[in-house]
Amino acid sequence: HDERTPTVPDISLLNPVVLRGVVEKFTAPESLIMLRSVPKTPWPYPTATWDVIRGSRMVAKPNVPNSEAHIVPRLGRSQESAAFVYLREKKVFEPTTLHWLRQPGDLAKANAEAAVMREVGDLNQRFDNFAEYCIWQALTGELTFDYDDVQASVDYKFANSHKPTASPLWASATPSQIIGDVRAWKRLIARDGRVPAKQAYATEATISLIFDAYAQTASSNAPFLLSDRMKDQYYTTGTLPGFMGLDWTTCESIYETDGGTETLFLADNKIVLGNFTEGRPIELMEGPTADDEAPEAYTGKFAKTWKEKDPSARQYLLEWNLLPVITRPEQFVYATV
Repeated sequence: HDERTPTVPDISLLNPVVLRGVVEKFTAPESLIMLRSVPKTPWPYPTATWDVIRGSRMVAKPNVPNSEAHIVPRLGRSQESAAFVYLREKKVFEPTTLHWLRQPGDLAKANAEAAVMREVGDLNQRFDNFAEYCIWQALTGELTFDYDDVQASVDYKFANSHKPTASPLWASATPSQIIGDVRAWKRLIARDGRVPAKQAYATEATISLIFDAYAQTASSNAPFLLSDRMKDQYYTTGTLPGFMGLDWTTCESIYETDGGTETLFLADNKIVLGNFTEGRPIELMEGPTADDEAPEAYTGKFAKTWKEKDPSARQYLLEWNLLPVITRPEQFVYATV
């Protein structure tokens, strides 16, 4: 052994199986509300396929004893399909990481593992941000991509009535008009989706439109007042818990494009409300990896790392086939306020 040649630390993270296990254990940050809550569904086929289910509004018909039963049509549904969104990105480890990878000793090993984890986590965060973006776009009724090498669109079959615009807009609406809007949208979900609306998502700026309408009305001694609990919560958290029987969640997270533009996942003056749990109405499908080094029928995030000889550098790659699908669009409303 030539002592002048440093021994590369034996880092378990550089083992492909260990690396994939580490990536699988990453959890999305709390700011990525939808990615944390929407269930994931492994799908072994190269194209995502799902049923769009619509509730039946038909009533049963009377019959007479000893006669053949009436044949009832199947639950209203259509089958949709779309290609997965294919993510495949890699990065060359930074010079500091490479330095620790090349140094011998236990201290270098610990530093190298920490440096590798930072860079693996950074690339994983990019993927999670993109998945969150896709889910929010699906909840608007359409997911569209317009990149240099990818142009695609997925229609989630939202009826026009489930994409309403408040009139008047809430910036000039009275409390009674806002209540009327929310009541109408809740009724729409109950009527079409056959489930109660339970959750609503909006930015703090959008929720402030509700509070401001009440504050302005209260100053004129009108009888439209928020409860003390709602006012306390608004001042401390920016939300209005229980308003119109909904669990309101504020969404302030942003994503940043390569050009540096910062954009809210859910825009101001938009509300998504509905029932996100009954009947598993929204899922994140994870398709098979396209990498020939992946295990057979492997779905989900696939990670690998390797060393280039010329120039000498270590690279890390992450791949993910994903697509959000909405099986029960009648359980959601995407409103402009």
